[in-house]
Amino acid sequence: MIKTVKVPGSWADVTCLDLETVKVPAPDGFRMANGEALKRRWSIAMAGVARDSVVYMLEGGTETERLWMLGVTLGDSREVRYAATREFDEMICKGRFTNARRAHELEPFFPAVPEADKLPWRNLGRNLGVPIRRGYDCESRNVPALIASGTLPVVRVHLLRDVVELILTANPGPVAEAWCRRILTDYSFALSLVS
Repeated sequence: MIKTVKVPGSWADVTCLDLETVKVPAPDGFRMANGEALKRRWSIAMAGVARDSVVYMLEGGTETERLWMLGVTLGDSREVRYAATREFDEMICKGRFTNARRAHELEPFFPAVPEADKLPWRNLGRNLGVPIRRGYDCESRNVPALIASGTLPVVRVHLLRDVVELILTANPGPVAEAWCRRILTDYSFALSLVS
């Protein structure tokens, strides 16, 4: 399922991406390049993509369907901007992330976003320098449990806010910036757009 949220105004010609992930079993018998077995891997449960004055909220369906929807949505992006430690979002999309303490695999070992290796990725790191304090929100570490419990509206607001913070790094015009500030500070408004 893809839900769209119209963003008034515009920002620089970049695509902003954020993922919400859950752990699932890794392929049976998979061993990382260092020989260590990997029992679990991350799978994309929800994704937010902002481009062309729209935020696309992707969720539901099978993993293959979500990856295909994400590939279509990212499509011909000139830059895919994300914020992560250890290139997390990019390596998940490429099917190459192992874990926080190990090297990325050189080749995909789990399902990947189609054409992910051809996209122009840019990781801004975790400190975006967005000077707006978020209102009430869940913590990122609690997202997998919230998804498992079916508390999706809370996760959708969190995802939308993560994407909006990336929009704020892309030189938004005054109308888009004011809208982004409202998303970050007005929980009821953000919830009304993603429910």
